[in-house]
Amino acid sequence: LEVALEVLGVGPGTEVIVPAFTFISSSLAAQRLGAVAVPVDVDLGTYCIDPAAVEAAITPRTKVIMPVHMAGQFADMDALDKLAADAGVAVLQDAAHAHGAQWQGKRSGALGSVAAFSFQNGKLMTAGEGGAVLFP
Repeated sequence: LEVALEVLGVGPGTEVIVPAFTFISSSLAAQRLGAVAVPVDVDLGTYCIDPAAVEAAITPRTKVIMPVHMAGQFADMDALDKLAADAGVAVLQDAAHAHGAQWQGKRSGALGSVAAFSFQNGKLMTAGEGGAVLFP
């Protein structure tokens, strides 16, 4: 996540919108780069980031929207992609819980601006530690 955020230009003075319900690494990756992680509410049906909450949180300092797909369920990528396009920001999907899942016929990793997968030992696909960053 940190490498992907750095590639997207995240640093001091910028903001990354993250879901309030996620593992600490989502916000910590932004904070390690000197950015502000802005937590927003989740949709109670999916526990994924709520596009309405994202829209309310976008500021001129927003650089990235980071949806975190939970338990194989996707955040509303259509709404998030539209918000990102309208605001001129990137979408970094944290797809660590969505290996092989699909949204509208597209696999996780093929959506947004960038996708990150974790291979930590608690995930569906493991490699001890580490992960992968995909640029669709």
